[in-house]
Amino acid sequence: MDPAGCTGAEVYPDMSGGIQDSALSRLNFDRLSFDPQELSARLAAAEDWGKLVVCHIYLDHILTAALTDHMPRAESYLKSGYKTFADKVALCQALAIIDDEIAATLKSINGYRNKFAHRLVFDVPDETKVALFKEFSPSRPKAHVLGPEGFDNFLFSVVMLSEFERIYTQVIAEKDREIAFNRERMLEIAIDMFLEQRI
Repeated sequence: MDPAGCTGAEVYPDMSGGIQDSALSRLNFDRLSFDPQELSARLAAAEDWGKLVVCHIYLDHILTAALTDHMPRAESYLKSGYKTFADKVALCQALAIIDDEIAATLKSINGYRNKFAHRLVFDVPDETKVALFKEFSPSRPKAHVLGPEGFDNFLFSVVMLSEFERIYTQVIAEKDREIAFNRERMLEIAIDMFLEQRI
């Protein structure tokens, strides 16, 4: 799998003959909570069952980070006893951090990972790959997940989309706090101006 698609290094020519940056090259990757190239390397190095475990570990990390981003006292919740992956998905879904479609895919990945965690047979059959892929991307042909590096690319996409959802909701929350602060500040200024005119 080529992680270069996530570096934002590619550029596209514009109509005037100059160079136009791609959308990826304009993204700020400072907010990523992990190294996408490391994720790609880990997925490529593992057998299929290992890929599923790697994906699950990264998704659990993202869910924990998302809860920490959005809950003022997340640590008291997260440290108050064992929280399962399913608990974190449900809470992220309830807080509108992740949407229902992504949540369904994460729940399916969790279910399959749990099945493999308790068996001595570690094969991920094509039917499982297709079922996960179709839940995530119903309109795309199953050949995309069954082809060379297809399962790697699928799992990489799920992890990256989940991370981008986490970052997006974090940015929106920051903007909402900034707007609320500015609104409060403007109200204070308006009240001060009104009081000054009355004196």
